[in-house]
Amino acid sequence: MSHTVRITEASPRLADLKLSWSTPIFTDDDGIGSPASLHQAGDAFVAVVRFTAEGPVVLGSGVMVGPGLVITATHVLDEFRAAGASPVFMTFLPEGARAWLPLDISAGSRPSAFDPHRTVTSDLSLVSCTLNSAPLEERPLGLAPLKVGLPLIGDRLWAIGFRHQDISGSAARVSPMISSGLVTQAFPTGRGDRMSAACFEVDMETIGGMSGGAVVDVDGNLVGIVSSSLEGGPSYMTLIWDALGLRVKGPTPRLSLQPTITLLGAQSWQVVRIKGDVERNPWGEITVHFSQDEARLLTVSAPDAFPDDGRRQLTADERMAFMDEHGGELESLATEAVIDWLEGLPLDHVYAFLGAAQVPADLFPGLSGFEIEDMEGAEDLELITAREGSDGSLEIAFFLRLQSYVWILEMPSAFAEAHAEALEAHFINIETEGGETRMERVQRAYFRATTRFDRTDGTFGEISVTSSAVIP
Repeated sequence: MSHTVRITEASPRLADLKLSWSTPIFTDDDGIGSPASLHQAGDAFVAVVRFTAEGPVVLGSGVMVGPGLVITATHVLDEFRAAGASPVFMTFLPEGARAWLPLDISAGSRPSAFDPHRTVTSDLSLVSCTLNSAPLEERPLGLAPLKVGLPLIGDRLWAIGFRHQDISGSAARVSPMISSGLVTQAFPTGRGDRMSAACFEVDMETIGGMSGGAVVDVDGNLVGIVSSSLEGGPSYMTLIWDALGLRVKGPTPRLSLQPTITLLGAQSWQVVRIKGDVERNPWGEITVHFSQDEARLLTVSAPDAFPDDGRRQLTADERMAFMDEHGGELESLATEAVIDWLEGLPLDHVYAFLGAAQVPADLFPGLSGFEIEDMEGAEDLELITAREGSDGSLEIAFFLRLQSYVWILEMPSAFAEAHAEALEAHFINIETEGGETRMERVQRAYFRATTRFDRTDGTFGEISVTSSAVIP
């Protein structure tokens, strides 16, 4: 099958394409299903191409997980940077091919395992792309669903990528490649600086061109990408964990409403599918809840980073059941605890809350006191973690949002008169009596807290507020 593609200006029709998450069919019997089923996934499997004077050369592979959102290997993109070239991403369909050009690229970094003063880059990059060819509107945009978790030792995985064969008459001959094997080792904290992110060893061979290609489970869910391989195997894959925290410019109008987008943000627009017990809190922190088998593999594979303290995490279903039964009481107690915490703040700590609300700092020296009043209570209480303590109780970390609370602030009337214009701009209900001026400022914020729940008598212990995040 041959395709001819003309590179065009960015096509606005990308936003109009129907989306499909059909996945290839694999079997546990022989490890590999029919290569023809790759057409079901369409654009999910990506060839990373460099155009030369002789013709196009496939240097690596990738996987498309959202409209114009591609995950690939950082070291593949480094080859283009070294050559001063830009990659072209190609996806192949029975009716033709689509071409994509990079809009933005992001990769994670972390301190070196050997030198804390040096950072190393993860071998997983998230690329946002524009569609730069005919949109082929009759064919839906094929995307790969992601699965966040840990493959277990002995699980079978499949790697999918493209192999460059040669160039004939300025045309590249490209073969889709599928390899399969069993997971043999887990490295949840990486393998040194070369593979600094969580990765796994798989007993399979992957060849040149497959780097950055999809690694999927039996259901076709993307669990990682190909990072490196020894001749004859094994191969090493980088898990997709890092991709969840990466930000890139949105490639479609919907995804560009904010300056940058994450995959979790794209999921909220229903253009990315992420499976697994994963959450992001208002602080931008991502929490992954593992099954008992996954948690056991973590502690065995990296005991220093994931010590086994014997405390089991509640599953998503257990957390939901707990909130159904006790969430209302916890919300009420937490609201009271947050108000008490705010009332107990030193005055200079209140400045940070007011500053987050754009109140000018030159008003702070005039403040002489404050009170707090809750107006609407709390909502959106969510458990961050809930794990069993050594005494059978539950140790709980959670966050909630106060819908609105009021700072009632005081300052000497003389100071207020000197700053009357600024006060009018930033406060309401300004009143002066007996040489003191009182004013109000309404605010909303998230608060993170911890508590302990005694499952014997069904009571909550003291609630401790640990941090806050003001909502603009």
